[in-house]
Amino acid sequence: MASSTPSSLPRRDEGAFAPYTRAIGRHPLLVALITLASLAVAVAWVAKRSVQYEATAQILVTPVSTDSTTVTGLPLLSDSVDPTRTLQTAATVLTSPRASIVAAQALGRGWTASRVSHGVRVEPEGDSNIIAVTAKLPDRDDAIAAANAAARAALSVRAGTLHNQVDVQLASLKARRAALGASDPATSATLAGQIAGLEQIREGSDPNFLLQQQATAAKPTGKSAILIVLAGLVVGLLIGTGAALLLEQLDRRVRDEQDVLARFPLPVMTRVPLTRRRGAVDGRMALADPLVIEAYRTLQAQIDEPDEQGRVLMLTSASVGDGKTTCTIGLARALSAAGFSVVLLDFDLRKPDVGARLGMTTDSRSLFRPTAHVSELLVEDPDTQLRVLSAPPGSDGLNALELLLTRLPDLVAQAREIADYVVIDTAPLGRVSDALRLGGIADDVLVVVRPGNTDRKELGVARELLDHMAVRPLGLVVVGDTHAAGEGYYGYATKAAGDDRSFRLPALRAAEPAPHGRHGNRAS
Repeated sequence: MASSTPSSLPRRDEGAFAPYTRAIGRHPLLVALITLASLAVAVAWVAKRSVQYEATAQILVTPVSTDSTTVTGLPLLSDSVDPTRTLQTAATVLTSPRASIVAAQALGRGWTASRVSHGVRVEPEGDSNIIAVTAKLPDRDDAIAAANAAARAALSVRAGTLHNQVDVQLASLKARRAALGASDPATSATLAGQIAGLEQIREGSDPNFLLQQQATAAKPTGKSAILIVLAGLVVGLLIGTGAALLLEQLDRRVRDEQDVLARFPLPVMTRVPLTRRRGAVDGRMALADPLVIEAYRTLQAQIDEPDEQGRVLMLTSASVGDGKTTCTIGLARALSAAGFSVVLLDFDLRKPDVGARLGMTTDSRSLFRPTAHVSELLVEDPDTQLRVLSAPPGSDGLNALELLLTRLPDLVAQAREIADYVVIDTAPLGRVSDALRLGGIADDVLVVVRPGNTDRKELGVARELLDHMAVRPLGLVVVGDTHAAGEGYYGYATKAAGDDRSFRLPALRAAEPAPHGRHGNRAS
């Protein structure tokens, strides 16, 4: 009987990045194309962008003391409890349309006040007492020249405004002093000191501003080309990985063997390759291919030998198109080629294909006769000595189906009596529950999966149903290792694709069969 141990096997623990690496591994071309596209956009942007250069001249700001009587009435910056605000005021003082015009005139032909005002900014430099006059232009030399011209123009316009105010103050103070004459020596002396201070300002430099450092060099602005290209590469990888993950979520098929084992952790009994030989119709496995033959021989070698009661092997799958029927035929032929007596029962009652695959016909009326023994229903394949019972096409009506389902246990029991192995093809368990009628009477259950075709949800359903029936499958048959068939393999001759008689090669069959019966055709 099948194992009574439930197949509640733990799932494999995956790392945090496993979904991402798996998605990239399954869609490498998509990730590569998106990454290359992003990289191309970054390179094109770097090639077409206009490089800007920045050059900066520095103006030192020195507020005057509020105790000085000389500065009374003049537009000078005084000490303040808020140095930041003082620097902002200083930047505003140095920024004017007139300064842009003066700078454009100093720079010469091709320069306008608008070009200067758009290319130069005047702003405090951090928390220092420095005003930075920064020019940002496409040409390195133009940036240096514009920064220096704008700084000098700002100081020149500021000096002109201040001198005008000083001249007005001097005229007023001199008139007052002249009017006093010698009548008030103390006041006259005070006025004389103020006049001297103003004349010093008139003839000297601005008390608030001083050009501390001219611009001597310009540096390119923005991100470096290398950083932009690397950013494009990273963004492309992120977008590509996201697209791959999205496809993984939308695609319900298991993508590879690792995905299968993560969802249904069972031993992999064999891996059956798909071939590209002529004659492999609709992508089905060419049973004549040496590598396919070897895959089934590997599976057959792992099956326990039958006892006096025979051994029942049931193959099922999760989804339609997994290759279950072909694998059933392949295993049955491998067992027969090894010298065992084999009965092949096609109990995929909703879609019986074994007979059609082998070119056999079955008397449909006999199947429904309650007294019919299985030996009366079997048809022998002369090429492989397989005895086959295939449900007739069109027996999927509900009444006929239920009648056949009730007969299955008796038919299997009768087949045990006349064969070493009874190999049963059943319906996909992820779609319908027919196979559960046989799960309890089969000695071994094999689950056929085909990455790229098996539905993830249906695989989960199949696992849950087997768990509930306390049936632990013997293992998995993985279909889908694609190879270009045609070469000899370890000395096997390569026969024409579609010639199923290759299972009778001497390397596979050691003796001619004896008459049918319990171990009757077991090779000596």
